[in-house]
Amino acid sequence: MFANNFLRSLFVLGALSLSSCAPYAKVFAPASPAPGTQVSWPNVAFTEVRAYCYDYTAEKASSFFINGRMHAGVKDPAGVKLSPAQTQRLLSVLTISQDKQKRAVCYKPHHAFVFYNASNKPVAVFEMCFGCNKFVSTPRGTPEYIDYNALVLLTKELGLPFGNGNDFYTEACRK
Repeated sequence: MFANNFLRSLFVLGALSLSSCAPYAKVFAPASPAPGTQVSWPNVAFTEVRAYCYDYTAEKASSFFINGRMHAGVKDPAGVKLSPAQTQRLLSVLTISQDKQKRAVCYKPHHAFVFYNASNKPVAVFEMCFGCNKFVSTPRGTPEYIDYNALVLLTKELGLPFGNGNDFYTEACRK
């Protein structure tokens, strides 16, 4: 009887683990699109790009734009304007697919790149959490994996605060 119950338990556990594989299938899938593939993004007309640092913990929502306004935790609402050369580098970073990279399960963005049209209206946003290596692009369409290291270098070159942990960004954005 014990052996039958034990085998039945193993069967149930095995069946449960097989049914739970679907969410993890992406872990083993190759990067999408294939590394080296260039995608077209943001597919909207823009005239300038500005970079921002923000303390996402200043509000309940972590998105850079909330109901059409900038997040309350933004360090400098004017941001840092990218030069044409920096904008081209940013687009290259965001549109050429890279190999798979490590990621953590969290998403705590502290940096955003906002694309503005000729009327100074935001038309695209790229939010990044360097701590977990996750991002959100609006509109969608960026590759699954981007050139993380090149984006780190550009962010530092722009003089945006760059450090570890929420406390670092809370302190940096309150100065």
